[in-house]
Amino acid sequence: MSPSNEKNNSREKVISGEVWSEFCDLLKSAGQQIIDNSANDELERAEGFRYLARLTRNGLASLDSAPLSPVIIDYSGAKIGADNPDFMYGKCRIIGSASYRISGCANEAFTFNIGAFHGQLGTPQGLQSSGFLCKSDLYLDADGRFEIIASKDEPLENNARVDWLPLCEDSNSFLIRQTILRPGMDVPADFEIHIIEGDVGTSPKPLTAKKIENSLGRSALMLHGIVQQFLGWTNDFKKRPNQISEIKPELLRVAKGDPKCQYNYGYFDIADDEALVIKLIPPECEYWNIQLANHWMESFDTSDTVSSINNASAIKRDDGSVYIVIAASAPGLVNYLDTQSHQRGTIALRWVGADSHQADPLMKLFKLVELNVEPIL
Repeated sequence: MSPSNEKNNSREKVISGEVWSEFCDLLKSAGQQIIDNSANDELERAEGFRYLARLTRNGLASLDSAPLSPVIIDYSGAKIGADNPDFMYGKCRIIGSASYRISGCANEAFTFNIGAFHGQLGTPQGLQSSGFLCKSDLYLDADGRFEIIASKDEPLENNARVDWLPLCEDSNSFLIRQTILRPGMDVPADFEIHIIEGDVGTSPKPLTAKKIENSLGRSALMLHGIVQQFLGWTNDFKKRPNQISEIKPELLRVAKGDPKCQYNYGYFDIADDEALVIKLIPPECEYWNIQLANHWMESFDTSDTVSSINNASAIKRDDGSVYIVIAASAPGLVNYLDTQSHQRGTIALRWVGADSHQADPLMKLFKLVELNVEPIL
């Protein structure tokens, strides 16, 4: 189809409303994936449809053009892929051909990292990184301040106090993850991002029929891709109920995270009168955490109950081991994680900067009445 015919076809589809109907049909078919891949359970289905609504909102927002002045938006409510409740997530849309200065202050953040990414979750390419920097990689002055140049080419100036974050032509976002061990108490790091070179466009142009058609279509297809991708993860974990093991490389390939992190996942399936006990032997590492998430890999809310434990909050035994108890009701033991009325869901265990590869933890299912004495695995 010639460009002029494509333009006229898009115009007709927008004016007739066909473009919206196609978008709604794709959303409806995504809803069938929720039905086909969940138990006949009120909570699981309701959360599944909420998950689709969140993905739809995030997908539409992510397709906006990069702003002339970079803006960091809070991405903590995205709830994708067992998002870490210890993390503050930030996202900034960028253009890969431009150069940026990222500056700020570490403050009381336990650690943080910033990555330059291209691609998208839910696409065949997945989310890929051209550069990734951790707090420990940066030069911090006496006040904890830092400066980063993000560009395709390494800066010519040899300044030991300015770090470089490599971009590629297709880079479309900065993703920032901060680890806050004591939410509400520790002051997060500050970040500022400014364009220093490159053409990022001029004033916004009027919306066209072709642009809205492409935006709606890509958003719906991305939603389908994300649902399929993480259902693939969940369905793999379900094959080994009440076990935690290192994620398969082919699953992690399209969702690049912290390269220093060993990611381990599991799937709990626990009756109301049962408890799953996990024995961890934390290694020397920068950070670790274990958390619960629902069937759709959305992290649990932690305002009223505890569904996540990290290296700062865990109660260790004299030998350094940590026993985690997962159950629907508190059995009165330390390191208890609340399933928040979920019989089924996912478990994420992260080791960041460990001094060696970590084996799968020991796990055992108990009856709650058996936990009157501390279980030994």
